[in-house]
Amino acid sequence: ILLRWIAEGMPRRQSGDAEVVRISVEPAERSMLNHGEQQLLVTAHYSDGTVRDVTGSAAFQSNENAIVAVDEAGLMTAGPIPGETAVMARYQGHIAVSQVRIPLAGQVADEVYAALPRHNFIDGHVWNKLQSLGITPSEPADDATFLRRAYTDVIGRLPTSDEAREFLDDSSADKRAQLIDELLERPEFADYWASKWSDLLIPNPYRVGAKATLNFDAWIRDAFRREVPYDQFVRELLTAQGSTWRNGATTLFRDRREPEEIATMVSQLFLGVRLDCAKCHHHPFEKWGQEHFYSFAAYFSRIGRKGRGLSPPISGSEEILFTATKGDVKHPITEEVLPPTPLSGEPSEIAEGEDPRQALVRWMTADENPYFATVMANRVWADLMGRGIVEPVDDLRATNPPTNGPLLESLAAEFRQQRYDLKSLIRTICNSYVYGLSSIPHERNVSDTRNYSRHYRTQLRGEQLLDAVCDITGVPEKFEAMPPGSRAVELWTRRIDSLFLDTFGRPDLNQDPPCERINEPTVTQALHLMNAPGLHRKVISNEAVCKDLAGSDRSARQIVEELYLRRYSRLPTEQEFASVLPLFA
Repeated sequence: ILLRWIAEGMPRRQSGDAEVVRISVEPAERSMLNHGEQQLLVTAHYSDGTVRDVTGSAAFQSNENAIVAVDEAGLMTAGPIPGETAVMARYQGHIAVSQVRIPLAGQVADEVYAALPRHNFIDGHVWNKLQSLGITPSEPADDATFLRRAYTDVIGRLPTSDEAREFLDDSSADKRAQLIDELLERPEFADYWASKWSDLLIPNPYRVGAKATLNFDAWIRDAFRREVPYDQFVRELLTAQGSTWRNGATTLFRDRREPEEIATMVSQLFLGVRLDCAKCHHHPFEKWGQEHFYSFAAYFSRIGRKGRGLSPPISGSEEILFTATKGDVKHPITEEVLPPTPLSGEPSEIAEGEDPRQALVRWMTADENPYFATVMANRVWADLMGRGIVEPVDDLRATNPPTNGPLLESLAAEFRQQRYDLKSLIRTICNSYVYGLSSIPHERNVSDTRNYSRHYRTQLRGEQLLDAVCDITGVPEKFEAMPPGSRAVELWTRRIDSLFLDTFGRPDLNQDPPCERINEPTVTQALHLMNAPGLHRKVISNEAVCKDLAGSDRSARQIVEELYLRRYSRLPTEQEFASVLPLFA
């Protein structure tokens, strides 16, 4: 066969040959025991209706080798760890996935799961998943833990001692739901959630200019203060026109000059699709190829700019953005001009003189779009629950399936039904029973890190930590280019110096957005907390809370209570009193 093919001139294909339209893998779902084995079968489905076993020619890869490994022949072997993973089969650019779970050894009665509280749809989906894995949830968190969690998650700061005492003394049955409602209406909400989007959007001010950066930050914060629905927020951002000195949203397109740059950022941030691989070759773990990438980039081919452009490291000039009368994107190999086309479907219909970005946003925000609401629901869930249902949060693909697909689908549907109201989505998640679980594990969930059988601990963002230090000590931080009394969460640029924020994970100016923070503890952070002169000065300052308490007529016990409420949002235990009170002697 090989010799005959060479003699025929090595054609890539014969005319009329059937082509692979999809592949399937069996079993598509499988529950396995520890150290068990299962052979996969991969079938190619052709355009002429025929099928063929292509297992021997397919490539295989497991997302979690420690849970289930797979060899080159498609033989899966379960490991000793309970959990769930996806095993990918790939053949001729097509992909299929087998979902494999290994339940925890031992039996749990169905009545245990039936008796678990269900505050809303979230709890039912989580309990169903835990039941399939034989995992049971932790106990609910106590009031002090819930209080602190809600404050830091919703408005990004600690409760004051008075706020903590008031909540702990409240005997209302619905006080947790009332707390969430109150926090969502606090002014700190807008700045805290806007700061998250500043991480993802704000460019390097040395590249685009300080004034454009300031205007962009102000635009983001204003949108959150006005409670602009998420779809409108994205629409105004992606179709922005005008002056970078008057419409801050245009700064996005001052920073990224080429359609290919913009396409990569937009697809990842707002659709959860990482297209950058497809810029040069077919995506190794997805269906996207170069034609998909450059057709999507064509939506940004007619962004016109008027002004002096960029001149780093100053770039201080104004720039005007408008819809140009012409502009196109070509396939890098075939040189074919590609029409603006969404990631699924036919090329967009664009009216004469219309900005192609308008057509893009119509497709993105349509209710039937499979990505738009899903990636935002997943991002908010990760912010509140410590881990995304899909991780990384902006990498939605068949080979990286959600740990709880029905839950993610329901969250996205709820977000759409609430007309993309961010506060409504946060309220729904925070009012679930699952959100209020303790982070302390037990023997039947200690190994679970992705199914929300307990609350997953996360490190506070650098701005939250610095603001917490200031609140606890009573000494505010002083920042350049900011009014007195400003909080770290209100900073508009990373150019404002702060050794503390740099130590605790503030994104690098030279890092290309969108960038997720890596909130992992480091030795440098520990050393900073032990030795930083600035932190020590806050404790011993004559303006600090310690000076006020020392000069007050409070008893030693009352002082200890106050410090515990400020620091831990709870009262000390009797054992802690016994350890601390002798220090006052």
